Order: sequence, then C-alpha cells, then structure tokens
Amino acid sequence: MKKSSVIILVILFAAAALFFYAFLYGGLSNTATPEPTQPTGKLTSIESYVFQHISELSPEKEVLGGKFYVTGIKAEGGYGTVNYEDGHIALVADFTYTADDVTGIKITSFVVRK
Repeated sequence: MKKSSVIILVILFAAAALFFYAFLYGGLSNTATPEPTQPTGKLTSIESYVFQHISELSPEKEVLGGKFYVTGIKAEGGYGTVNYEDGHIALVADFTYTADDVTGIKITSFVVRK
C-alpha cells in the first residue's frame, strides 16, 4: 500500500471517529427541543375560540339549515361582544371569559342581546 493511501485511510478513520464521538457525546443525537411540562404562551386567542365555537356558545339555534358564523368580535379584559349570523338571523351577544396559560379559555357567560 502506498504511503498516500495509508494517510487517506487514517484521515478518514479519524474523521469518522470524531463524528461518532460528537454524535454520542456532543449533543447531536438529541437535537429536538424537550416538551414543556405545562403549556406556555397563549393557547389560542379569545377571538379564535369564539369563531370556532359560536354554534355551541349561542343559546339561540341556527334556523332553516343555516350555520352560525362570526361577523365581528371585540374582546378585552375578560369582556367581549360578538356579532354573528347564520344567513337567516343576525344576533349580538355579550360574553365574559377567563383565559390563562394553564387552563386555557373558558367562557363564563354568553347572553344574546334582545
């Protein structure tokens, strides 16, 4: 075997050994971020929550096969107002809510204006 072939083999072996060492002990094998033990940050906005659950929240039911959808919403500081309709009837409701990082969003009252 030529001297240059031996040198190339030694370099390749050393590079492979360094990569293996870095993979096992250098943290390359565990690059994923650990799962948090409890939720962090706002889970969802109150507006998104109401948009997604308006049919369940409304004490009035959709009519003639319509499906409720939100046309306007304002929410801040635990109080909100939502305008919604199903294509046949339009309603306005006032609601209160609580929201935190651990338990998420909870609508505490939902009252349709007369």
